[in-house]
Amino acid sequence: MHPRFALPRCNVDTARGRSRDPGMLFKPTLATALAVLPAALAAPVVEERQAPCQAVRVFLARGSVEPYPGRQSKIVSAVCSGLSSCGYEDIQYPATYENYCSSVSTGIANGIRQLTAYAARCPNAKLVLTGYSQGGHVVGDILGGGGGNFQGCTQATSAGLNPATSPGNKIAAAIRFGDVRQAGAQSYNTGTGAFGNGIWRREGSQLQSLNRFSSVLRSWCLAGDQVCNTAGTLDPRAHTSYFDVFSTEAGAWVKTKLRL
Repeated sequence: MHPRFALPRCNVDTARGRSRDPGMLFKPTLATALAVLPAALAAPVVEERQAPCQAVRVFLARGSVEPYPGRQSKIVSAVCSGLSSCGYEDIQYPATYENYCSSVSTGIANGIRQLTAYAARCPNAKLVLTGYSQGGHVVGDILGGGGGNFQGCTQATSAGLNPATSPGNKIAAAIRFGDVRQAGAQSYNTGTGAFGNGIWRREGSQLQSLNRFSSVLRSWCLAGDQVCNTAGTLDPRAHTSYFDVFSTEAGAWVKTKLRL
């Protein structure tokens, strides 16, 4: 059992709630995502459209059944630490593993809409994407496109962003943790599970499209996390440990891409 955790603030107010653990897939299948605590998903505070522009804006796609913003609040803190103009917003989506493909599709559509709106309103801002578990799937599909059929789940086809035009060319860094769609042995993979494949491995044109962003992309996977490394020996703690282990490292890497 995992205890409730407090949700820190980083330049925006955020709602608080209880979390079910989005955690461990004990078998390599979408249907076996295990939640060990009851969820009360809190609604996020929506950014005011006329709020001042920030030099760095982090867009966060939380893991399955996490309340906003979930464990990645530690990433936001690491990225924004020491920066005078930095904040974040949550990508609005259900993050459920029931109706998983519909949930992901909503995250993709809303994520692209939110990125596009912020880039248009604040054209000098540097945008950062971060996604965990199902949120890693969302971030990958925002960049590389998605869709298809898998284990009875049908996801609508969507195109990835163009790295040469806005908002794609405003993305300074994109990071993922425990990505459902990890393709092993990519240049941006890191961690002990870097060579593993996720439950729904990205391949073909969707992988080629994602790899257009390889210079700004980093993806963490632990060997014992069967969400991103299906062939690994299960470590039940691996999928939920990323932000205790890698937040400082990830924040420092993002800052190398911001070049502020």
